[in-house]
Amino acid sequence: MTADLPEPAVRIDGGNLGVGDGLLMLLREALEPLPAGAVVAVRTSDASAAHDLPAWCRIMAHVYLGSVAAADNSTFYFRKGDATAMAGPKPDWGVRLPLRAGGELHTRDWLVGRVGEVPERSTGATGFAPRGAVVEAGAPTFDFGINDRDQVWAAEVADLYEQATAGQWDASRDIPWAELKPLPDPLERAVCQVMTFLAENEYSALYVPAKFVPQINPQFAEVVFFLSTQMMDEARHIEAFTKRALANGGGLQYSAASTQLSLKTLFDQHDFTVASFLLSVLGEGTFLDLLKFIEDHAPDPVTAAVCRRARVDETRHVHFGMAHVRYYLGQDPGHYEELRAAVRQRAAVMSSVTEVSPRIQEALAILAAGGLDPARLGDGTRKVRTLIEEMHEHRLRRLVAAGFTAEQAEEMSRLHTPNFM
Repeated sequence: MTADLPEPAVRIDGGNLGVGDGLLMLLREALEPLPAGAVVAVRTSDASAAHDLPAWCRIMAHVYLGSVAAADNSTFYFRKGDATAMAGPKPDWGVRLPLRAGGELHTRDWLVGRVGEVPERSTGATGFAPRGAVVEAGAPTFDFGINDRDQVWAAEVADLYEQATAGQWDASRDIPWAELKPLPDPLERAVCQVMTFLAENEYSALYVPAKFVPQINPQFAEVVFFLSTQMMDEARHIEAFTKRALANGGGLQYSAASTQLSLKTLFDQHDFTVASFLLSVLGEGTFLDLLKFIEDHAPDPVTAAVCRRARVDETRHVHFGMAHVRYYLGQDPGHYEELRAAVRQRAAVMSSVTEVSPRIQEALAILAAGGLDPARLGDGTRKVRTLIEEMHEHRLRRLVAAGFTAEQAEEMSRLHTPNFM
């Protein structure tokens, strides 16, 4: 051992590797467990190492100590730099996720270590790096519009995403299309009109979250994941509703101007929480009652199956909307005024619309009556009125569960659009 070079903590045999050929891979692996100040000796026959290794040490804040030449190789010595002086945190290592019964690994289970640290506020500096990854200095900054956790988060979002991925169904194969039989024209026409109405409303439920996904910082990835499943759900609902309208000799029917106006007020929202509240808590929440009504009075098993499956999906969307609003209000109850103002503004735009489209009311009454039998139409009409009353009562419950007072809930429910969505 040369007198002026210390005994190394580890020796690395690099063979004929140079800095550009893989030698640095060996060095990084060997350096990882060593404390700052540890001496490393690396032997290589590569001639360029005499220049490249000292330069690498300077860049990485290691202390180059010198070298010892032999007949066909050289050994280079350096002291590991102080890790605390080097930029940035270190990645996690040794974090093992526990499996659930049956060997499952759920999304919520990854909320450990650095991945489990959901920032209150992020910036575009992390870009598309997964939460928990260490981003190198010099990476570009991304221009995300939503960087505050409060703007999108819900405590249950990882579980809702898990439910969504497990609950996917296929509108081509999971609906009993072969069981569809001819119906009397008035009844089939009523089904087709209702399916048209459902499909156009679901287009808004697809496009509204789609507007916000590119704006959400990936540090809140669970929300992005869930919204992606919501968009897939809505696309599948549109597919199923449209197929049902076409499958039995009918066709898509009328779209009311009042319905389009109501949906435009949703699409024009620029705040995620407001949009989520209006769409999922008020709109899709009301749609749960509508879908159950259609399912209960469906004249055929296909219509019932389509509405039943869509209702399961919509229940998930409503739960996310409620969980997000509850989280948002929990951070600052004063946010109520923002949501109240949005409801009142939407009601002002919709002031010329006093009731749901007559075509939809008539179609629902025909479904409830089982046709155009005069002896039963009155009962069908009463059932539709009862449905609208139940929608109001159920909205009140959801709003209170989301964090509003009974008085606040009453005002918001009364102002909700007659379009249902």
